[in-house]
Amino acid sequence: MFITDGTLESLLESDLYSLGWDGSLEPYPGQSVYQFSLMSQRNSLVKKYLPGTSPSNPSGDKKAIALFLECNERCAGFSLDSSPRTEVEEIVLGQMKSFLYDFFVPNPYQVRYTDILTRKVRTYATPRDPIWYLGNITRFLDVGPGASVATRSANFYTKFANSGLSCTSAELHKLYVQTISYNPTWSACEELRAQSMGVVIVSGSRLSCVAKNRKISRTICTEPLLNMIFQKGLGSAIEERLREVIGINLSTQPDENAELARIGSLSGKFGTIDLSSASDTISLSLVRSLLPRPVVAWLEMFRSPRTTLPGGEEVELHMLSSMGNGYTFPLQTLLFTAVVKAVYEVMGLRFHHFRDTPSRKGSSTFAVFGDDIIVYREAYNLVVRMLTLLGFSVNLDKSFNDGFFRESCGHDYYRGRNVRGVYLQHLYDVYDCYSAINRLNRWSAEHGAPLPLLVQSLLRRVPKKHVPYEESDDAGIKVPLSLATSAHHERSGLVSYRYFKLDAARIKLPVRSKKISQAIGWFENPDGLLMSFLAGRILRGSIGVRSNSRSARLLRRSTPRWDWIPLAGGESHQYRDNWKVVTEINLLS
Repeated sequence: MFITDGTLESLLESDLYSLGWDGSLEPYPGQSVYQFSLMSQRNSLVKKYLPGTSPSNPSGDKKAIALFLECNERCAGFSLDSSPRTEVEEIVLGQMKSFLYDFFVPNPYQVRYTDILTRKVRTYATPRDPIWYLGNITRFLDVGPGASVATRSANFYTKFANSGLSCTSAELHKLYVQTISYNPTWSACEELRAQSMGVVIVSGSRLSCVAKNRKISRTICTEPLLNMIFQKGLGSAIEERLREVIGINLSTQPDENAELARIGSLSGKFGTIDLSSASDTISLSLVRSLLPRPVVAWLEMFRSPRTTLPGGEEVELHMLSSMGNGYTFPLQTLLFTAVVKAVYEVMGLRFHHFRDTPSRKGSSTFAVFGDDIIVYREAYNLVVRMLTLLGFSVNLDKSFNDGFFRESCGHDYYRGRNVRGVYLQHLYDVYDCYSAINRLNRWSAEHGAPLPLLVQSLLRRVPKKHVPYEESDDAGIKVPLSLATSAHHERSGLVSYRYFKLDAARIKLPVRSKKISQAIGWFENPDGLLMSFLAGRILRGSIGVRSNSRSARLLRRSTPRWDWIPLAGGESHQYRDNWKVVTEINLLS
């Protein structure tokens, strides 16, 4: 479904001019929230758009690979010991090292008991193992949904029972066999798999590019399977400790980042910091200088020492890890939290996190989620200096400490309002168009800005399947009941409708077709099938397989609450009425 970015921009600009947009593409002092939101949508719509039928962007890939190699060379030349430092920076660095050591060596448990003779309540301390103890890592072993080196498919069964387990050293496979020895089913699965397929020793990861925006792609490294599961084990151990020591829960932290960004845009109390290529600039030299040696030993054992570029060239990695490594994100969060904590201690600022308590949301004095960092306004400059000292580059285009705009975790706030525009990444099929229509209608309702020319251009390219608001964005066109001409009113009072449901490619078990068996490299491993079933990875007697195409089924469903609209975090009660009015304008004007 081909639509040029120029066509989309032209239609949007016509809509925006009719709404009173002044044509500005850059913010200026005193700009109203309404004008800022229109400008933001104009800048956002096609920023990440890749027209055509595939996500390939050769020029963007070339730039991304060049940037990756540049970051790797920077890591090779970085040395914390040789960096010139002021007295304050030296103190902050010392505080960081102290915090990071204490982080990996948990305090003893305080156990309370009642003395039988005196009947007094007493306490005693029970020591706990440091995080680097193998048992603290192996209890979190897991595998992600993505691809792995030398694995035909990304599903659980193929990875553990139907492939040559890839790893960067034979020691990792021995460690894996030792770890699963407690589980007879897992051990039997591995024994049969090893007899038939062996172990694949590889030099490291495989670098590829994924779409980011029209100018540049994003690099990601596909890791060997065994490296990945131990990376995820160590990463999860760090995540658990972050919740315990700091209160940061990575599954909910984006909401706290967004709230502090909103507060910062209103009061100027907080500044937001974003880093360029943060995951690719954690140098080996840095972690060797900051972290306890046993932790560094595991980090280096689980990492990929080399990566293979798309052209086949192998490159030695001087960065610790990259996007694709299972411990990269939690380790980023830990390192940047350590910077903030040390700076706050030196400056005498309160270091407090809301600890995932809903009633105290927005009460934190800082926020860190990966490389999205929010700090007090007065601490901003010293935090930036420390990050630069540690070898990181602050993205000045996305970092804000002055004015009324703040950006963090996908939320753009101007004077307390979320002004983030809708990004269109691709329009390959009708399901992409449905999603675009529904997201544009929501944006119109939030800002009171109808976009009829743009929405109706997309509307002409899809079947008229009307669905209620609570359906998924790619299921059909969300409309008020008064516009749902394709819906059917039942005698029971329910409203029935047909909707599209996207399906992942799956293979029915058992695999009896020789053609399918050869295509996916099927190997029957009974204990592996049992493991997959117990792990919830076999659904309705089928197993997922990788596929570059997607298909959808047209299903029927009934609802008693077609016009019910749940409110998200930043939406007002007026939004419900706005959405119904604006949707009608966008679809029918």
